[in-house]
Amino acid sequence: MGELKKLISIVSPAFNEEENIPLMIAEVKKVFKKLGEGYDFEYIFVNDGSKDSTWKVINDESVKDNRVKGISLSRNFGHQLAISAGLDMAKGDAVIYCDADLQQPPEIFDQLISKWENGFEIVHTKRLSTENVSFIKNFFSNFFYSVINYFSDVKVEKGMADFKLLDKKVHSHLIKFREVNRFLRGIIPWLGFKSTIVEYSAKKREHGRPGFSFGKSMSLAKTGILAFSIKPLKMVGYFGFALTVFSALFITFSVIYFLVNRSWYFSPLVNLVMFNAFLIGLVLICLGIMSLYISYVYNEVVDRPLYIVSDSVNV
Repeated sequence: MGELKKLISIVSPAFNEEENIPLMIAEVKKVFKKLGEGYDFEYIFVNDGSKDSTWKVINDESVKDNRVKGISLSRNFGHQLAISAGLDMAKGDAVIYCDADLQQPPEIFDQLISKWENGFEIVHTKRLSTENVSFIKNFFSNFFYSVINYFSDVKVEKGMADFKLLDKKVHSHLIKFREVNRFLRGIIPWLGFKSTIVEYSAKKREHGRPGFSFGKSMSLAKTGILAFSIKPLKMVGYFGFALTVFSALFITFSVIYFLVNRSWYFSPLVNLVMFNAFLIGLVLICLGIMSLYISYVYNEVVDRPLYIVSDSVNV
């Protein structure tokens, strides 16, 4: 009887990736051919409400090779939930999740698997550079990580995106997380376990347009902050304390100046209008921060399904 092969599950969310999917599958097959007879793979694509022929391409590829699998969500649920849907279906001894646009290169899968075979239970990847990336995009990428790491209690190293290998033990714990507002880049480090990093240089996108815009990046940053930190709420308290001290000093100065000079340094009306405007603005900022947390709590307690699968193939 031959030795049992180790199954590696690969999960990729796909939003308008009709041209990239066949190329991605071809690259994965090259990697596993190089790895030899000891490994096999299943490739789970998650069609996240694509407007093009992505789902048809996934179906066509699944007919050619039953190791290619797919689930189609009823609408666009977003990058993080699409990855989570694929992770819920994965059955491998290890799971690799990455994007389907070839920018996160499949050719380093063998390095991830090698690290896993050496005893690491989480293998992160770190992007050192991106081919043909613009200055503006690079600036906003750096800004994203700066915002996350300033506010969040879980630190995310620059360049460590949603491209990782997880041992099945880690995977079994991860799929227990059912929060709607999820930030996988924060959840994975939070889990702990023995981890390491593989560095790579990202390639340019072969086809299609990036689905991860600046707005979506900032939305993901907001999720990371609210899910892993109460620092903004603490800052509200600090603002309140600072306002109290400032108000006390301002009133003390005004009273002393009036007693000494028998006149106001500023017009009483100016004092009142400016101070009220400052106070109202600060209160609105604080209420806005608290309302974000309340909205996140609301979304969790409603307990809707994380995603809805409208169709599937080979799963």
